[in-house]
Amino acid sequence: MSKQEIQDELKSTRFKQRKLIARRIDSELLLYEEETSTAHCLNGIAGEMWMACARKSTAIEVTEALRPRWPDIEEEVVWASLSQMGHAGLLEETTDQEIISMSRRELVRKLGFTTAAVLPILVTSVLIPPAAAAASPCAQFDHPCSATIPCCPGLGLGCVLGRCVNL
Repeated sequence: MSKQEIQDELKSTRFKQRKLIARRIDSELLLYEEETSTAHCLNGIAGEMWMACARKSTAIEVTEALRPRWPDIEEEVVWASLSQMGHAGLLEETTDQEIISMSRRELVRKLGFTTAAVLPILVTSVLIPPAAAAASPCAQFDHPCSATIPCCPGLGLGCVLGRCVNL
């Protein structure tokens, strides 16, 4: 990816928060997606990036919002981080041209290992079963099953040799 392509992406791609339940816990931001029962934990700077996208924002605008707290932050790093958040389903991405994604490897080549090693985004995502599934007397995938503890219906599981497996 050329320097000009990166600059074009920085100017044209806009990011907006997806509608998620957000809670701040110490320096981290916990995002919960009800549709998929998925929780995402963002570190401090990634959480600030997500918050800066309350309205449609470009990577340049987000970088400027972050500069008072992190003066050395690079626009390309912010753009790559926002793009990764978009791919994780935390942000909506819109652009006038085809989105050119920059892999972490490309970013390491462009910015150097030291800068890319501290890439600010840190997102941990976990699938959380609904409360009804947790309280259910049926067995989940790869759990023991029997005639008294059947595999949970609707998950495409069957009891094979005493374990719930995909059928």
